[in-house]
Amino acid sequence: MKVIATGTEIQAVDACTINEIGIPSMVLMERAALAVVQVLMDYMEELDLFGYHYAPTVLVVTEGGNNGGDGLAIARLLSERGCSVDVYQVGGLKRESEQYQQQKHILQQLHIDIKEGITTEEMEQWKHSRYDVVVDALFGVGLHREIVSPQKEVLEALNALGGLKCAVDMPSGIDSTTGHLYGTAFRADLTVTFGCMKTGQLLNEGPDYCGDVITADIGFPAVVFEKQPFACYAYESEELKCLLPVRKSGGNKGTFGKVAIVAGSETVCGAALLSAEAAYRTGCGLVKVVTHINNREAIQEKLPEALLQVYQSAEEAEAMITEAAGWADCMVLGPGIGTDETGHRLVSRGMQAECPVILDADAITILSENAAWREQRTASAGMILTPHMKEMERISGRRIGDLKQCPWEEARRFAQENQVICVMKDAHTVVAVPDEESSYMNLSGNDGMATGGSGDVLTGMIAALVAQGLTLSQAAKSGVFLHGLAGDRASELRGAASMLAGDIISGLESVLRDIHHHIEGKQENYHEMV
Repeated sequence: MKVIATGTEIQAVDACTINEIGIPSMVLMERAALAVVQVLMDYMEELDLFGYHYAPTVLVVTEGGNNGGDGLAIARLLSERGCSVDVYQVGGLKRESEQYQQQKHILQQLHIDIKEGITTEEMEQWKHSRYDVVVDALFGVGLHREIVSPQKEVLEALNALGGLKCAVDMPSGIDSTTGHLYGTAFRADLTVTFGCMKTGQLLNEGPDYCGDVITADIGFPAVVFEKQPFACYAYESEELKCLLPVRKSGGNKGTFGKVAIVAGSETVCGAALLSAEAAYRTGCGLVKVVTHINNREAIQEKLPEALLQVYQSAEEAEAMITEAAGWADCMVLGPGIGTDETGHRLVSRGMQAECPVILDADAITILSENAAWREQRTASAGMILTPHMKEMERISGRRIGDLKQCPWEEARRFAQENQVICVMKDAHTVVAVPDEESSYMNLSGNDGMATGGSGDVLTGMIAALVAQGLTLSQAAKSGVFLHGLAGDRASELRGAASMLAGDIISGLESVLRDIHHHIEGKQENYHEMV
């Protein structure tokens, strides 16, 4: 599990490390610089830039704060490794930090020139220098204002250059918490960030300006991260095998859970099919689909494994939902059911189920039209809502722009107010649980998953995990993570632009097969040792 910190949280980590633990700021600065230099040296060596008659050229631009101090240390270390380094200080700050002054003194003692103040002519000359690497060390995680002159013109000039563009900790001009663009920002090819990822590297304009993000350990003690809660955390791929339900060798179809899916309508069938197949592929033993009679033939043909109940009237559907709720370990309610009177009646009845209920798509839209839905809910086993941003706007009353600023806070507020688990879907989906301080932020997945039916697949997957014995919290988080990994696998095979929701299910099969092979391999090795 990895921490994802806000700008304020990582500043608290830094302060605690220095002031309470006693690790000097200059030690952290040197380790930060070494981390950046190692990344850049690997890049330059990969491109074979160190020739017999050639030294790689590097431009390092700083301001007088501690991020600038990192930049001066980077310039020194690169110079010692044979690079030709030009160092500039913009000079737009009123004072220099103590650490910056120390690093400046070191460079002066080593006769490494720092050009203070940058003229228009110098910025124009940069274009002709054709630097191999450009390093942004103006501002770090503490920036909370619009970029103005002279830094504005400098950043614009840097963005016009070629070569690899590397940001130190955060691209200057991007808010480290929200990813908000402060008018102008450094557009990096890669960002070497310290300690842990920052929320601003994942949200809003942040990803477009950060490029590839590499997290470097600079010596923050583990105990410091344990001292405070963080806004978000994420799973790592190697954790997945521990997150999924354990398959029992002597199990049967009943052992592996039963899911009821109330989905589809008179004119919509695909959502039911995708949810049901995803539930089966995630390991569920039995899946019952409650849908309109018009969908019978398609479901029987494409997914004959599904148990099928079809209705013609709302009354029939309500009776089937009541029966299915008593049979199932988990119920899915909403994909493709429509928002007409029948849809409203299906949701009303499903809200009374005693088994856990996952509400998606049309069910969320219907709830948003009924301000009293919280009071009408009688289900006691727990609920998961899986809104995308537009649906979240409808049901929460919060504007999308506000939701995107701090999605972990918005999701947690909604979860706590309504006592439901909220899976707020976006480029980085957030899962909030009412009684948990930190939210889960998903890092798997890709833009190819922004396709019709992707959410239906996710809902079926989460339901299958609940049915197999995971808690609702565990199922929501691991389901989102697994869904993203399946999408990544599908993207490798199809390409992001060509992906369909069904490809995510194919990717799921591949990911789960690899996991089970890994587990079986460990078991075989154990038996051989015994």
